[in-house]
Amino acid sequence: MQFRPTFHPKQLAHLVQIGLGLLLLWLLAGLLWQIIAPSNQARALRLAQEAPSKSSFDPAAVSRLFQAGQSVAAEASTLSLKALISGSNGVAIIEGVEASAIAVKLGGDVGSYGKLIAANRDHIVIDANGSQRKVYLKASGIAAQPAADYEPGSLPKVSTLAPAANATTSTSAITLTRGQLTGVLQGGNLANWSKGLGTSAAGGIAVEQASQQQLAQVLQLRDGDIIKAVNGRPLNKLDDLSLLYAAFSQQSQLSVMITRQDQQHTISYTVNP
Repeated sequence: MQFRPTFHPKQLAHLVQIGLGLLLLWLLAGLLWQIIAPSNQARALRLAQEAPSKSSFDPAAVSRLFQAGQSVAAEASTLSLKALISGSNGVAIIEGVEASAIAVKLGGDVGSYGKLIAANRDHIVIDANGSQRKVYLKASGIAAQPAADYEPGSLPKVSTLAPAANATTSTSAITLTRGQLTGVLQGGNLANWSKGLGTSAAGGIAVEQASQQQLAQVLQLRDGDIIKAVNGRPLNKLDDLSLLYAAFSQQSQLSVMITRQDQQHTISYTVNP
């Protein structure tokens, strides 16, 4: 004989209520867990972003990246190198950074143009965020030469200044150190770098007040002296002072021709390390 369970309608309704209650409790427990459970966004799986469409590419934006470097080159061309002491303790007199010329030591900042990273024989190198620019020393006083007169890569020849006929000349010798010359340019802002000097009416750099000019003091020049040439290269005006600085920064044996009390005088300089 088979046993068949029988349910009273009231009992069945009671079981359904219990089932619905359990289901509601399970849903509430899940909602509560979502609220109080610690977030773990770091481990969430994220889909890769969709690649940009071809129409979103902006060629003008790429062009502007290259134009930024070109503007640095254009700005660097406004700088002018007036004088230079080359080497590991190099110092450069630069115009175009501020209202007046400034002296910048190797490793120093050249205003907004970058940092001075090299002081070579005839030029400096300025680095601006990895972009390097060269500024060359002006070759004023160098005579123009046809292209056939010198080999490519060599320095052009310069005219030399010979003693005037029947002129009374004398010579003397002076020994300097490289540190003395470097010290002349280490005064920071050189707004008065040519103070005490001028252009002679007869041609040359006139020493008007040697006590106000450090270079004249180091070279042992006197008031009234007129610097005519360095190593045979004519110095015709005050702007040629940069040639004098350049010569002393590059060579250890120099000959400077001056006029002193209407007589030509040659001073031989030896520059020790």
